[in-house]
Amino acid sequence: MQYVQGALLTLGLVLVLIAYSHYIRRTGDWGGVLRFWRRGMALSVVEFKIQRAGLLVLILAVVVRFASVLFQW
Repeated sequence: MQYVQGALLTLGLVLVLIAYSHYIRRTGDWGGVLRFWRRGMALSVVEFKIQRAGLLVLILAVVVRFASVLFQW
């Protein structure tokens, strides 16, 4: 089960980094990525979907970890 958690975390992080690298290549705006909590970052539809998929996979990894600890798998 530990390998699944690691794989999900890695996959989620890679997806988020891919979305941000596409944004940087498209706009050249490193500052937008460094200040991602501000609304200045305008992702394209594809970048947004990749980022959301990465965040979903990261959340799934946390849920798997929580279930693993809770049920002692």
